Amino acid sequence: MNIIIMLAVAAFGLSLLWVVQSVALRLAGEPLALPLRFSTRKPLVRWTSRVMIQIQWLIILICTPLALGIDPLEALHKAFPTPVPWRDVAVAFSIMIFVPWFTYGLMLKLGWTRVEPQHELRIRRGKLLRRFLGPLPLATLEEAVFRGTLLEQLLQSLPQSKSGVTVAIVLSAAVFAAIHFVKLSPPHKPVWQPAFGLFSVGCLLGLAYVIGGRSLWLPIAMHAAAIFFTEVTRLYFVHQAPPWLVGYTEYPQSGLIGTIFILCAGIALVALI
Repeated sequence: MNIIIMLAVAAFGLSLLWVVQSVALRLAGEPLALPLRFSTRKPLVRWTSRVMIQIQWLIILICTPLALGIDPLEALHKAFPTPVPWRDVAVAFSIMIFVPWFTYGLMLKLGWTRVEPQHELRIRRGKLLRRFLGPLPLATLEEAVFRGTLLEQLLQSLPQSKSGVTVAIVLSAAVFAAIHFVKLSPPHKPVWQPAFGLFSVGCLLGLAYVIGGRSLWLPIAMHAAAIFFTEVTRLYFVHQAPPWLVGYTEYPQSGLIGTIFILCAGIALVALI
């Protein structure tokens, strides 16, 4: 029943997003489209969409516990128990920030990638500043939705066994990956390999959520570090090896090297925390 209630809340948020998006499209003189499936680049529609996506997350985070009869503040405290496990947070963050830099250094040495700064200097500096400011709030919202809400409700609904936990992590990771491709993408943009990479990351973050006592401290630290690393390296590196080996600059976790790293990161989590 909890899953049905959560899905109903998400459906309400999506319906609201669709209504507001339709109004923005009409005002911009563009044809109506399914949620996030518009092709126009007009600022009114793009910024309305971005704002409504964040509102959608907040609707899920606030209305789901209310619909389940839970005080949102109580749910917040459960997701962020105190004292903060600083040692575990540092370990989780280090796994996702230092080891990937070592991996990129090795790839650079092997000629699988090269340093090639993107954009002109002024634009690159602005983008780099946003890379420092954006990952933490973005990771916090996404983890609160996909791990703190979706995965938590799946864990409560499925059998309390290793197989039940595994199924819950896999299902939540599949939804996490799929959501990234709801928005209309250019026809030439790859989908399946990046989706696999996001799915594997979702499994790793789900594992971090469970290992961390079903709190959000560890997955947020890992997710924020991963976003920061990916967004910064996109500004300075260009891959030369085939995507099946090194992935894409936007999805480095989708190649064989990234898959091996995620497996090793999961083993490190189990061993060190």
